[in-house]
Amino acid sequence: MTSPTIDLKTAVTRDRPVTHTEGAIQVSQSELDDTTITLGFGGPWGTTYAELTPEEARAVATALEEAATDVTNQEGSTDE
Repeated sequence: MTSPTIDLKTAVTRDRPVTHTEGAIQVSQSELDDTTITLGFGGPWGTTYAELTPEEARAVATALEEAATDVTNQEGSTDE
C-alpha cells in the first residue's frame, strides 16, 4: 500500500459480541493497480482491505459526507 492519504485512528467495533479496540482506517492508491483505491481497516487483529474503483470510492465519500452533514445538523438543532 502506498503512503495513506488519510490515516484515521479511531475505535473499531469488530466482533459479536461487540468488542471495541483501537484501530485505524487508511485510504491510499493501490500499489498493484493505479486505477484502484485501497480502503484499509486495521488493528491488533490485522488489517482488512477493500479495493475500490474511483466510482465506488466517490460513493463511500459521498455517503460519509452526507452522514457527517446529518449529524452536524442534528447537533445544531439540539443546541437551541
